[in-house]
Amino acid sequence: MIKELLEAKETDSFDELCVRLGNFLGIGKAVPPKVLLRAIDDPPFADNLIVCRNTPGFLQSLFDDPKTAQYDGDAGKKKEDGKSNTELIAKAATAFLKWGKAGFSTVDEATLERRENACLACPNLSEPKNKLQKLVAVKLDKERVGRRTGDKTCKICGCNVARKIKLPGESCPDSHPAIEGMTRWNEPQRVAAAVAE
Repeated sequence: MIKELLEAKETDSFDELCVRLGNFLGIGKAVPPKVLLRAIDDPPFADNLIVCRNTPGFLQSLFDDPKTAQYDGDAGKKKEDGKSNTELIAKAATAFLKWGKAGFSTVDEATLERRENACLACPNLSEPKNKLQKLVAVKLDKERVGRRTGDKTCKICGCNVARKIKLPGESCPDSHPAIEGMTRWNEPQRVAAAVAE
């Protein structure tokens, strides 16, 4: 699946790119055009799609999100606004390359353990509150690094902690209680991450 995504070309049609993204996400069919358009324009949304690969219920919730609905009909509108299909496809192909690399990269074991330990000690660790959060549950395993938080979520950003701590591009949304400019994960705070959250 990753190979198909990385082989996207500027000459592919927009519909072909929707199929490629659908296969990458594990749904076996094309994603709706509005999903691809939003993913191109909204990197945090694209990150959420990657985190939720092979989780049809959660993916469908992302597809049905009201913000995604705002991209309905944008493919035609972008053409009218002077963006050619080729330009749109080129942007999508570039995004695919980025997503493909991110989709299979995770932090090293030491970083994972440090992040997870910080989350386990964090007052913002909570039970999932809504259906969407419950759909991405990770089986609890108190002995296995990366699974010790189980289905717990972050009160601040709402993310499933076990999934978030594994991604290199993610950042803790909370400040370190004792070290200025650092997150609870003991990593530098990211201005862009704080704005996106």
